[in-house]
Amino acid sequence: MGERLEAVGVREAKNRFSELTAQVNELGTELVVLKNNRPWVIIRPADSEAASRRARLERLHALTTSIEQDASREPAWAGDKSDRELLDEERVRRFG
Repeated sequence: MGERLEAVGVREAKNRFSELTAQVNELGTELVVLKNNRPWVIIRPADSEAASRRARLERLHALTTSIEQDASREPAWAGDKSDRELLDEERVRRFG
């Protein structure tokens, strides 16, 4: 699993229940709720695939970021050239 959530007390869990359960599902990890500074209950995603989905989503975001960075380094293409001319220039630039 990815990031772990820090244990919280019962009162905090009660006051922040919606926020904490959203984090549990988003991260696909467990949240330990303490009573008298001892583990009392564990909140975990009901869907066992949540962590897998989260990992796939993180990989997709990383890939998207990488593609966007690569695209930002590419030279701007002139609008007056045809697709064929642009492809030919790119072939020459990359392969000589």
